[in-house]
Amino acid sequence: MLVVATVLLSPMSPVWLVLVPFALLLLAFRTEDWMSVAIAAVILGLGFAGSRPGGMEWYAPRAWSLIAGGAFVAVSAARGRGRLVDRSLGAIAVALGVVLMVGLARPGVLQGVNWWMTAEIRQAALVAGGILEQLQGSGDPEVRRQLELAVQRWVGFQQDVYPAMLSLATVAALGVAWFGFDRLSGRFDTPGPIREFRFSNHLIWLLIGGLALVVLPLGGLAFRVGENAALFMGGLYLLRGAAILLWIGATAATSAWSAVLLAIAALFLYPVVLGTALVLGLSDTWLDLRSRLSRARAERDL
Repeated sequence: MLVVATVLLSPMSPVWLVLVPFALLLLAFRTEDWMSVAIAAVILGLGFAGSRPGGMEWYAPRAWSLIAGGAFVAVSAARGRGRLVDRSLGAIAVALGVVLMVGLARPGVLQGVNWWMTAEIRQAALVAGGILEQLQGSGDPEVRRQLELAVQRWVGFQQDVYPAMLSLATVAALGVAWFGFDRLSGRFDTPGPIREFRFSNHLIWLLIGGLALVVLPLGGLAFRVGENAALFMGGLYLLRGAAILLWIGATAATSAWSAVLLAIAALFLYPVVLGTALVLGLSDTWLDLRSRLSRARAERDL
């Protein structure tokens, strides 16, 4: 699931989002194993050595992966074996801080990244629009116009929120990198069942702050920052609510058939399920629903 999330959410190549942090973890925590050091050296050598074509398409993915991976290593070293999601979110915060400092020191760098991302999004939109038009199989001008409008709206939205999408993809990619590191280290741990997914309740203030920047008339930059903060936290709370629904489903399902029926019902009623998941994820900040339900079930079974 983490791999799928990385691929679907990342607005840039997801390969380096996983491989660079994985290599940095090996170099930081497996220096006594020559095989791990060799694997890390090969990955970094393939990624950074050799010819360097001009343009942001080479520099941006590698630079972000290096910053986020380095921050993840530093946070993991400081927090030890803390929860993976907490370490990943801490790494994202540090990485964004580094990017902000780079932007303040050299504004042209972030402008170049923004122009490149805009061009990449427009190119992807043109490809998607052409595929949709071919699948439509119609030369109706009205259909073509509707497709063009839909593509333009999608491009405008993606141009505004790609930092949030990249941050969410990076959180998933760091989970994949840590899982691979654990497997290579012989621990064979997993990131844990998704139904146990949770994060610090204090992050609700980031969502509130983001929504405030969106609502208050503070200018275009404040609106974009708030929009990205709200989308990033909305994605996390949606996943947290989905984890609660899975926890409830695992408790309610008495057999494999009932679990299949619940999954089919969720697919058919996905708009309701998504809305419910978001509400549950937000409510869990104050109610700790899984703990309450566990206590209620324990009292019932007595």
